[in-house]
Amino acid sequence: MERNASRARKERALGALALAGVLALKLLIGLGLGAHPLLVPEGELDGAYYRHFAERVAAGDFWLLRQDSFFGQPAAPFFISPLYIYALALFLKIGGSLAGARAIQLVLGTVAVWLLALTARRWFGPRAMWITGALAAGCGLFTFYEALILQAALDPFLTALDLFTLTRALQDGRKRDWVAAGAAIGLHALNRPNMLIVIAGLTLVLAIEKVRSSKFEVRNLAAPSIFLAVAALVIAPATVRNYRAAGELIPISSHGGLNFYIGNGPESDGTFVRAMGIEPSIRGQWLEAPKVASASAGRALGPSETSAFFRNRAVAWIRTHPLDEAKLLVRKTWLALSGAFLTLNHSYPFFAHDTSSGLGFLAAGPALIVPLGVLGLVFARPRREGFLIWASFVPLTVLSVVVFFVAARYRLPYQAALVVAAGGGASWLFDRVRARAWQPLIFATLTAAVTLAVVVWPTGLDDGRAEERLRMGLFELEQGRVTEGESWIARAVATHGFPGVAHFRAGQLHESKGRPGDALTHYQQAIALDPAQPELHVAAARVLNEMKRPEQAIAELDRTEPGELDDGVAREYERAGLALVLSGRPADAVDVFAKAIARRPRVASFHLNRAVALAMAGRTPEARAEAQTALTLDPGYEKAKELLRTLRTP
Repeated sequence: MERNASRARKERALGALALAGVLALKLLIGLGLGAHPLLVPEGELDGAYYRHFAERVAAGDFWLLRQDSFFGQPAAPFFISPLYIYALALFLKIGGSLAGARAIQLVLGTVAVWLLALTARRWFGPRAMWITGALAAGCGLFTFYEALILQAALDPFLTALDLFTLTRALQDGRKRDWVAAGAAIGLHALNRPNMLIVIAGLTLVLAIEKVRSSKFEVRNLAAPSIFLAVAALVIAPATVRNYRAAGELIPISSHGGLNFYIGNGPESDGTFVRAMGIEPSIRGQWLEAPKVASASAGRALGPSETSAFFRNRAVAWIRTHPLDEAKLLVRKTWLALSGAFLTLNHSYPFFAHDTSSGLGFLAAGPALIVPLGVLGLVFARPRREGFLIWASFVPLTVLSVVVFFVAARYRLPYQAALVVAAGGGASWLFDRVRARAWQPLIFATLTAAVTLAVVVWPTGLDDGRAEERLRMGLFELEQGRVTEGESWIARAVATHGFPGVAHFRAGQLHESKGRPGDALTHYQQAIALDPAQPELHVAAARVLNEMKRPEQAIAELDRTEPGELDDGVAREYERAGLALVLSGRPADAVDVFAKAIARRPRVASFHLNRAVALAMAGRTPEARAEAQTALTLDPGYEKAKELLRTLRTP
């Protein structure tokens, strides 16, 4: 007895020491990562909206019902997950800054490692506990998201809490444990509304198992009833707040229908895409989606009607394209299990491999966790009652994503759950090797190999790394560090899916900073890649005009077709013509102004400038006619009147 107690004390001390090391590592990497300029939550990044609303809550608008909290728009039902808004507001109050908030998130991430390890111990034993802890601590994706100002920062902790409380409820069976499990997963649903599917699925599985394992009695349904009731109670404040904001019963957030359509419509590819022209962003979900739905319906739609509009369109598409939907579901399931990073706002591969954050050393990823996790669920499954219910968390969380669309941060819940199973799978492998049980090892190896092939098979999708390199280059250019910026942009262009666009954006930045030569270089490189894009020629012409090289500007403009950006083309023709006049070449300018007039014939200044050039070239009757046309188009045009007086016949 004393020996066991001593062993337990040593194990606790070693565990505490290990957790202290995990926390130190997370803080070192996470806080350094959080200071990166590309991770500042501003602009149209999702984190910027969470930061804004959290600051509004902290400033006193607790229920987020004031119009000024919505940038002057009417208060709306939650269109982003509400839990993180309030969590971030609390973290900012406690931590005093974004860095302080990140530190709290990383502490919660360390608690998640502890909870996952404890869960593994309960199902698979002490060795699995240590392996699970090592895998969770070594998973760079977890630390990456815990360092961000995003709702995904809470997912490792909330998932670990779900799994641990559910384990205790299933193994110990006390009412208070079912209350804790319902509260945990209800809280998680406030952070991930698609967890409502998991709540419903677990309740159903639990009820079926309770009825199956014994004769039907009402008391056998106590556990699922408590679980469901407590989860609903935790979710209720968000529902009440949404009713106060919009007068509609919206459980958590209002964009479920749109997300369903994005993932199950004619434009779907399994990821977050533009659907019906709606910008794939929070602003698009909030402001553009209701406008599109209302315009299609021919009347103003409320939040629930807007969600129903998109959901009904998705259902209609599924009914008429069942084979396409089946293929799409298979593809989304593959993407859900894939190790490919499906970027949304920020690219993990960039911060792991292109920066000195240290994330690259945390090498436990899907290629390791998913195959081992499958082994844990299939081969190492304990014979304890309740394990199959607990294990159903994984397919249910996968389903909760696949029903909509897949992004890297949406996969965190089942990846965290698979870490627990992976600890069990690795421990089982160790036991089989030690026992030289080759037959089960062969089957397990084949299963792991097939799973690994699914995980690592190339998706061909963009992991966001090139875009982050471009953003980094643009940031350096913005700061005036041209050499560094150009180096990043060169690396971005090498792998970017739209290199011409990358050059164009770099050119725009240089132009805005008064570096026309550098801007022209990028515009010309963009033109070489995408010669049919008229905006590139207009941009190059604009810079060439700025550099007093009108002939080259005219040549660029001549490469555009009528009807392509006529306003911009005509204005640059005018600037080029004026440059020719000022350089003493009015005869050449006459034809250039004529080109501007051909693109925009009803602009009075074009006719007047051509009249001036004609007059300077000695073609007075034509000059008088052009000046009169300018005056006809703009009867109050004093310069045209003055020119006509000058050109009046003596």
